[in-house]
Amino acid sequence: MTLHLAPAPNHDERLADLLAKTSPEARQRRVDATTWPALDAIAPLLPDRRLPRGAVVEVLGDRYLLMALAAGAAQHPDLHVGLVGLPDLGLAALSAMGVSYSRLATADDPGPQWAEVVSALVREGAFGVILLEPTTAPQPRDHQRLTARLRESGSTLLVTTPWPGAALRLTTSRPRIEGLGDGWGHITSRTVDAACTGRGRAGTRTRTATLLLPGPDGTAQPLAPAIERTTGSTAAAVTA
Repeated sequence: MTLHLAPAPNHDERLADLLAKTSPEARQRRVDATTWPALDAIAPLLPDRRLPRGAVVEVLGDRYLLMALAAGAAQHPDLHVGLVGLPDLGLAALSAMGVSYSRLATADDPGPQWAEVVSALVREGAFGVILLEPTTAPQPRDHQRLTARLRESGSTLLVTTPWPGAALRLTTSRPRIEGLGDGWGHITSRTVDAACTGRGRAGTRTRTATLLLPGPDGTAQPLAPAIERTTGSTAAAVTA
């Protein structure tokens, strides 16, 4: 029997292959495949300027920030958004942020079955992003089962309560309202200081930015460049 062996690639071919795999374009393709898009105003807060897929993200205390994250992800043409346990979330405001009614599904009062509802929505990635406010206290088995299901499906869970092992935590502080007078007028915009915290190789990284959330047109708008700090480091960097 005669064996025919393919010739080994020469040095130039190996180098070209390595450069192709490590090029900025190749890295961006890998990032795009494992993340969802984000609104321009929110992107500087997030690692790689995008929302991680297959992960849990805590969004604590600010419904507008919750909606802005969903609206950014909904820029992906095939993404659908599920709302679970959020009957008072303003669908008109969510639409103004950029999420079409045709790509929404809601389960306003799932009761103690909220984990089963979320699990059904993310099955096979049918809904890329789920907004969740648990209607009963989560149990450890809920955290474990849903975290595993999200990793399998590539869907992202935006949850309004603390969640063990969450990839990111986003919060806002110091809200300032424009447009209201002494007993008259209506809100025209709202300014907040937003922060995103997550684990990095150098420690816990926190990015902060001042935003109009929402601005006069109902969307998120940046007011200042984002700042990134790493716990234990004296350095601070402005992110693009």
